[in-house]
Amino acid sequence: MKATGIVRRLDDLGRLVIPKEIRKQYRLKEGDSIEFFTENDRILIQKFDVMSKNIEEICIMCETLQAMYQNTVLFIQEEWLQRNQYHLQEEFVRLTHVHRVCHFEGKQVFQDMDKLHKGIIYPITAYGDWYGAFVVLLEKREVKEEEYAAMEAFAQLLARQQMQ
Repeated sequence: MKATGIVRRLDDLGRLVIPKEIRKQYRLKEGDSIEFFTENDRILIQKFDVMSKNIEEICIMCETLQAMYQNTVLFIQEEWLQRNQYHLQEEFVRLTHVHRVCHFEGKQVFQDMDKLHKGIIYPITAYGDWYGAFVVLLEKREVKEEEYAAMEAFAQLLARQQMQ
């Protein structure tokens, strides 16, 4: 944790203004939810992330998609990747931060493998912000366009939860 050098006072209603620079850095906007944590004599503020609350469901979604497509399905979101102990190439993770469905080919996905993959990225976006993405690695078989309906439905469900 680093100090910002910014000191703020609470107003008579107990409100605290978060500086514009910090709001920009952490993409906080009006209406976003934040969580407060206390630790010893500190108050920690964290942006509330609906995706973190849905990790169990996202794991089930990935398992379901994997069974349907008979290919590896990943969810690109820090907590999910840590939980499943995937170590992905930084360049590939940046590639997944898109706002539209896109295909990729000849990309190294995993840090510990030189194998090049092809696949499709289904992003989760709400109000112009990126929250994660489903990635299908087309290793064992090609997936037809009409088979992507389940992944699209899961992506829309997660995006809708972000909007609430």
